[in-house]
Amino acid sequence: MKKIRIFADSTCDLDPALLKDKELGVLPLTITLQEKNYLDEEEIDVTTIYDAMRRGIMPKTSQIPYERIYREFRSCLDNGQDFIYIAFSSEMSGCCALANLISEELLAEYPGRRGAVIDSRGGSSATGLIVLQALQLAETELPFETICTEIRFMTEHVEHVFSVDDLLWLVKGGRIPKFIGQVGSRLSIHPILDVENGRIILRRMIRGRQRSIETVANEIIRRASQFPTQLIAISHADDLLSAKTLERLIKEGLPNCKTTLCHIGGVLGVHIGLKGIGAYCFNQKPAHYELV
Repeated sequence: MKKIRIFADSTCDLDPALLKDKELGVLPLTITLQEKNYLDEEEIDVTTIYDAMRRGIMPKTSQIPYERIYREFRSCLDNGQDFIYIAFSSEMSGCCALANLISEELLAEYPGRRGAVIDSRGGSSATGLIVLQALQLAETELPFETICTEIRFMTEHVEHVFSVDDLLWLVKGGRIPKFIGQVGSRLSIHPILDVENGRIILRRMIRGRQRSIETVANEIIRRASQFPTQLIAISHADDLLSAKTLERLIKEGLPNCKTTLCHIGGVLGVHIGLKGIGAYCFNQKPAHYELV
């Protein structure tokens, strides 16, 4: 048993193959579909969520149940483990704040034990890249504070670049006005989105799907230029073909990088919409980085 347990929530997107034999604790958010609540990735999978969205049914999302966080953190402390939870952006969810309250409550009962809740300031595979490195650090048995410092560095230097296939998905999610979405959809306009200080922001608008994919690739190539030998993550909401095109373009610009592909999970897929794609990287090399 590792001395430090790493937790992430179900907005953290990673290829399951990268987590093989790694002890990651996953805290599921809640997805409501047709008035029934499900724990994300435990009681409902991403395929079911995407199928519902294709039929015009819009699921809703909410944070991790209190009792689930409490139970997982207490189990660690009872087993003599410390814990670190790398949380979905506090600007987009209440998960981070809730986990902080629970952590403080429990740690008061366990003198000498340590726990940290660290705001990832993002989500999806950007958080996945941070989590993957945190798991590697926990295996090397570096000091608790050293691992926390390294994680916080990564949250400040991880990059998100993604695009939505159809602006009408953002309308359905209440992100933009209906009129803008209808006009943009008819003109095949694709927003290029980013995350800044934990919030999704619009960088530019691109006309045409292929041009939007090229724009995401070029932006990731630019942002990763100071650290070209890293693992770059690519995620998609039910559009593997576009994800593979994005992967090819990134590898052409960064021939020494490695890549990994996975689905955008159900919680984020609900808000970004079908056929959204994204790519994620670090703009600087972390001190203890290991290429997986």
